[in-house]
Formats: sequence, structure tokens, C-alpha cells
Amino acid sequence: MSTIRVDNFGPSAGGTTYSARGIAKAWVNFNGTGTIAARDSENVSSLVDLQTGFTEVNVSSAFAAVDYTGSAFSASGTVFSNYFEGLFFCKNTGTYFTLSHWQGTFSDLAFVGSSVFGDLA
Repeated sequence: MSTIRVDNFGPSAGGTTYSARGIAKAWVNFNGTGTIAARDSENVSSLVDLQTGFTEVNVSSAFAAVDYTGSAFSASGTVFSNYFEGLFFCKNTGTYFTLSHWQGTFSDLAFVGSSVFGDLA
């Protein structure tokens, strides 16, 4: 297999140039109720249901340091705008992070997702 290495990239016809550093290095969309299961993901090896409202997301390729950042979304039904308050992203190590959702109490939700940005090891 060949590897292409670039620092920046953009469309061949011109336009905005992007830095490879700005690309999500891991992301996941999963069902957080019952037996949790990923709908789709990139660089995610497994999900662990820690307790009600808490999910550990393990990454396949570790981050270089714990200075990465992420964002998250959640919803209890098919309308994603209902329950954004109280979703927390916590970076734990370079190999996993934790998502938790607070809605008066910690709760499991049908739609949970996160994208994570940083340099891989």
C-alpha cells in the first residue's frame, strides 16, 4: 500500500485550501439505548456502556497527546434539536474518551455522536 503525505490540500480548480490538521481524526454515530451499537464510525474500535448516560469510546489509532478536542450531539428521538443540553465530551487518554448526557438525570439516548480533532500518534 502507498502513502500520500501532504500538509495542505484543496480542489484542483482553485478555491479554499485546507490543512490536514483540521480533519476529524475519529467520529462515531451510535444508538445509546439498550445494547449500544455504532451506526457508523471512523477510527473507533469499540463502545463501552459504562452506566446510564455514560459511554466510553475507544479509538483504533491513538491520539499523540491528550490535547485533542471534540464535539458531540444527542437526541432522544428522530428530532436532533430536542436534547442538546447537558451532553459532555471528556478526553480521558489518547486511546479513549467519554460521552455523558445529563437531562435532569443521566440518561441513555437513541442518537449520540461525536467528532474528535487532534494529531494521531
